[in-house]
Amino acid sequence: MKKNLSSKKTLLVLLFGLFFSISNGINAQTYNWTGAVDGNFYNASNWTSTSGPVVFDDSAFKFVRTHSVVTNQPTINQFTAWQPGVFDNTGGNLIVNADFNVFFNDVLNGTVTVNTGAIFTCRNIFRVGSGGLGTLNVNGGTFRSSNTNTWQGIFIGVLSGGNGTANINAGGIIDGGYQLEIGTRDFYPTGELNVNTGGMAIAYWATVIGPNGTLNVNGGDLYTGETFTVGDLFLDTPGNAGTVGTTVGKLNINSGTVTVNQNDLAGINFNLHANAKVIIDGGSLIIKRTGIDFSSMINAYVTGGQIVPAAGKAIAVTYDGTSMTTVIAIAALGITNFNAVAKNTFTIYPNPVQNYLNIMSENDFSGKLKVAVVNLAGQTIIENQLEKNNSGSYNIDIKNKLSAGVYLVKITTDTDTFSSKIIVK
Repeated sequence: MKKNLSSKKTLLVLLFGLFFSISNGINAQTYNWTGAVDGNFYNASNWTSTSGPVVFDDSAFKFVRTHSVVTNQPTINQFTAWQPGVFDNTGGNLIVNADFNVFFNDVLNGTVTVNTGAIFTCRNIFRVGSGGLGTLNVNGGTFRSSNTNTWQGIFIGVLSGGNGTANINAGGIIDGGYQLEIGTRDFYPTGELNVNTGGMAIAYWATVIGPNGTLNVNGGDLYTGETFTVGDLFLDTPGNAGTVGTTVGKLNINSGTVTVNQNDLAGINFNLHANAKVIIDGGSLIIKRTGIDFSSMINAYVTGGQIVPAAGKAIAVTYDGTSMTTVIAIAALGITNFNAVAKNTFTIYPNPVQNYLNIMSENDFSGKLKVAVVNLAGQTIIENQLEKNNSGSYNIDIKNKLSAGVYLVKITTDTDTFSSKIIVK
């Protein structure tokens, strides 16, 4: 089973695909779209053939290519039981309204739209924006690489001049099979994946963002597989590097959810380049692995500047004590203001805290305190009425009561309420 992005297996698969395409192109029948009659993909009169008649069957290996033409653009409105050896869309608009299966793809440029009820499947590798501009819109359908016997993946932005964009809209799914890559590998092409509200992106092994790749989660769900890398610099051919900017790979979690290692596999990898940027606003980042708390790793990335909150917010990291480390952004202004007020009246220490939390009055307050500890979902976990002890402070026992993470401590007197953020380790 493939575990590492830069493994020889991946490189060999890519080279095999290239060799397969070239060697079979010598004698293979090639169909080219003309759109001479109408936009019906399965009207043989809309095609030319390099040898023999146009027949939609599997009797021979065929190269099938749609193009930008002056007349009619192709639309697939019915399913036909055949599988082109290589299918390319070199430009123009291709509309997929019914299931369509291909064996191999070199180029998916122009604009390809997959609508509700359609499944567009490649048994090997899809390449959106290969050496040019390519846009994929998945509007309620499914765009996938799928083959139980062969490594598969989807690449958005491929090779020099590659510029791919994929928009996954409500009800739409992009499934990379083993791997989903955005702006990766030779020449560091440009790639962008937008997972919009109601859309889903998924990979089993890995999701990878290259140095010029951007992944925007805009209300949808991203399931990365057991490896998630932002700012991957791997090259299939050493020396074929492209331009690297000041930001090396970017993930924007505007809303929605990113789940790393959704299948709870053992070989989990979460890797951010030193100049990568993960910006969290209204959504959440979840890292899943039973028995492992990734809070320290996440906090190191926060300290290093790779994980940052949207303006006016602060990063909060929690672990549920079982399998989920969750990263969100919370309103920083409110916490700062509460802290400023609370510190003038009470000091809370230690922070971070592990076993016992102490509250010291700054103005000789000696009455009873009502203290509540609230998680970031607004749930009250601990609530106690406290009296000052002999040392002059108030104490609350949190040992084995709180999982590691960020909480709010609410302190209520007869006249006022104060709040402060604490970190439980």
